[in-house]
Order: sequence, then C-alpha cells, then structure tokens
Amino acid sequence: ENSTKTHECIMKALIVDDTSYIRNDIREILERHGYDVIEAENGAEAVEIYKEQNPDLVTMDINMPKIHGLRATQMITNYDPNAKIIICSTMVALSNYIKLGKEAGAKAFLSKPFSEKELLTEIEKLNL
Repeated sequence: ENSTKTHECIMKALIVDDTSYIRNDIREILERHGYDVIEAENGAEAVEIYKEQNPDLVTMDINMPKIHGLRATQMITNYDPNAKIIICSTMVALSNYIKLGKEAGAKAFLSKPFSEKELLTEIEKLNL
C-alpha cells in the first residue's frame, strides 16, 4: 500500500475506572498485548477522551463519580455507534445490568475481578 499516511497497527485502549489499581491491572494486560493505553477516572472524562482520541477499545466501569458507566457508554455510542466498549464491573453479576449495558451500546461484559484470559477472550469477540 503506497499511501502517504503510514497506518500503524497500534491499537489504542481507553480504561475507565475510578480505582487506580484496577486501571493499572488492566493497563498491564493491555500493554503486554501491544495496546497504547489512555486512562479516565470517571464517565465524564471518558466521553471527552473518547471524542479526542477515538480509541479502538474501551473498558468501562459502572459505578463512578460524575457520570456512571452506563450513561457514559450511551454517550460514547451516540457519538460513535461502532464504539467497542466492554463493561467491566462487579455489577455485571446482576443480569439486569447486562441488559442495560447492551441497551446503552456495550459490546461485551466482564465481571470483576477477572483474569487476563477472560479479558482477552472478551476483546477477541469484538473483532478488532
């Protein structure tokens, strides 16, 4: 391909969680797998960063200050219907949250705590 814009295959991931050690855990996994990682600690920040950076992947917590994860997911999906958002939350154990998450536009779900393998399995389902 001889285009002037060099297309690098580095995937960008946005990790949204108000707990720094959880962001660190997810960051370590994603960086090991070649992702360039950006972090947000609440839903409002997540929406802003998404619009600026257009990441390939988002991991989204539900319970957060300012804007909670389901609302932020909806806002990002309204902006970009193809957004690849994985909801990562202890709340996923409650089936109602999966339904709400799907309605908000989330493409995958992980219940915290999760293993590296579980995270990678969900990411594979997104066909990035």
